[in-house]
Amino acid sequence: MSKVAIIGNGNVGYHFFNRISRKHETKLFSRNLTDATLSLGDFDPNDFEFTLLCLPDDVVKTFSDSLPLSDSIIIHLSGGRPISDLKRHELRGVVYPLQTFTKEKKVDFSSFPIFIEGTENTEKPIFSFVRSFSTDVRLMNSENRAKLHLAAVFACNFTNHMYHISETILSEIGTSLKDLKHLASETLDKAVELTPEKSQTGPAARDDFETMSNHVRMIKNKDWQEIYELISQDIRKSQG
Repeated sequence: MSKVAIIGNGNVGYHFFNRISRKHETKLFSRNLTDATLSLGDFDPNDFEFTLLCLPDDVVKTFSDSLPLSDSIIIHLSGGRPISDLKRHELRGVVYPLQTFTKEKKVDFSSFPIFIEGTENTEKPIFSFVRSFSTDVRLMNSENRAKLHLAAVFACNFTNHMYHISETILSEIGTSLKDLKHLASETLDKAVELTPEKSQTGPAARDDFETMSNHVRMIKNKDWQEIYELISQDIRKSQG
């Protein structure tokens, strides 16, 4: 059992604390105190073998630079930030869970891979540590992880925004996103099984210009009209 500090009680920190605390002696530190958190003013990295920075990407380096040097392995959990953000610390690494987190939704840590990176001195201990609470642990360097993160933004964050647009349109006819759940699931299954290029369907893929024009006229939001047209054009290009 290791002593672990988690810095940050956002979506990622919340779920990692709940998972890791089952296996290790874990403390959660945050600027915003709750019954489950401790004050950052009481945090000393020398008290922990691992310190996980569950922080927004743009503050990881600044916070890391503010920490005193210690024997704790300092780890950030950002997909888009390089391990060099922690270069002030000899013992450093990255743990990137390929999953989306919200506090209101339970997370099954056995259902997704976690990508790690470390230095010569930290790779093995980080791997062993993550293996204690995850069954799928893989090595990946910063450059490749940034590309993985980019792909995840397209597949997850952008797709979720498309769901938001769909839900808004559906609300106009008194139905909900639940009615598209089976369609969305089948779309992902086919993309994985056949590749997205081979499984592409819809008016843009078949050059149905009349339908596309009707769709654009029905969209009330001008920005969403542009999104529809831009994506349709790109689909047509990708289909050759």
